Amino acid sequence: MDEKSIRIVVVDDHTLFREGVRRILDDEPDLACVGQAATPAEAVALIDHERPDLVLLDLRLAGCLGIDLLPRLLAMPWAPQVLIVTAFPDEAMITDAIRLGARGVVLKDADPDTLRSAIRTVADGELWFPAELALRVITALIPAGLGERLSRLTAREREIAALVGQGLKNREISERLVITERDTQAYLVSIFEKLGVEDRLELALLAIRLGLVSPPGLS
Repeated sequence: MDEKSIRIVVVDDHTLFREGVRRILDDEPDLACVGQAATPAEAVALIDHERPDLVLLDLRLAGCLGIDLLPRLLAMPWAPQVLIVTAFPDEAMITDAIRLGARGVVLKDADPDTLRSAIRTVADGELWFPAELALRVITALIPAGLGERLSRLTAREREIAALVGQGLKNREISERLVITERDTQAYLVSIFEKLGVEDRLELALLAIRLGLVSPPGLS
């Protein structure tokens, strides 16, 4: 296995789906399926052992909801990125999953290229939503009236907010704008205070909602 491969665990109660995903991933040198699980107990044990970069998690498992696993998975010291997969795009459940820490959702009828793109995008720390769900889910996640606070931002702060929406990290933002990482961090502190957001995910969602950026993760 290539040391640079994105290590993936697939959690789904349908064997045919898990095997289909494994075959899709096996064709890619940078993607590696390191395990499969059908139940929450199997998933926790496997993820604890393998410490994958990403978990592809079914929204509905037999006898439970996949999102019920999220707090436990994301509390692990080596918490993986989580990409929800579902055949039934329940907006309320997807919104709850994102609030709990999932980084996106991909539909089970997506083509292999879309699935691979979604995995790579989320593994890189960015967001991924199907185009038909993106605006509604993001709107539901943004507190009412938050968009009005955008006018409080300076031009530079808007620029940085847009770059966060694109998934750039502090170092990358600093290089893009030719400023120090300390300056970037100071701008982010100011942005968070002015907008009343608590983290980069909320800021990224707001940037998308307000049209500051069209993220590459919209399929």
